[in-house]
Amino acid sequence: MKIFKHTFSFPKLAIKDGELVEEGIKEETYTFTLLHKGIGLYEELTNEPLLASLMNLKGDGDEISEDAVKSMFAKDFISNLACASYVKIDGDKFHNNRATAEEFKKTLAFSKCADDINFVNKLLQMATDCITDGVKSDGKSKGKKA
Repeated sequence: MKIFKHTFSFPKLAIKDGELVEEGIKEETYTFTLLHKGIGLYEELTNEPLLASLMNLKGDGDEISEDAVKSMFAKDFISNLACASYVKIDGDKFHNNRATAEEFKKTLAFSKCADDINFVNKLLQMATDCITDGVKSDGKSKGKKA
């Protein structure tokens, strides 16, 4: 999965008779990928290569350490990855750049993304798939040049 959509749900709040009440749920759907400019954007936001960030999650050996799990679910890591991979669709065009990353930071989804385990799972899977494919593509193109 190199491109995915995720729908975030938020309580819809209103004032009735001077009281704050919940009036159902508001949903917003966003699209994410790293295929276009996302990897470079992640590196710009964090000053760290995405591959290095993902490799830090693995730790030593085959077992994932407690520190790796903590870093995987670190709010900064997830938030930066979400901002870098957010794609704004505008008619028949899409945008994935510094402006869209900043735009995503202003959404309700940004504040919730690190707490949504389903989103985090899809985001990490998408990032891994994009990086893995990128490495395979680089290997094939380098092999042809030799």
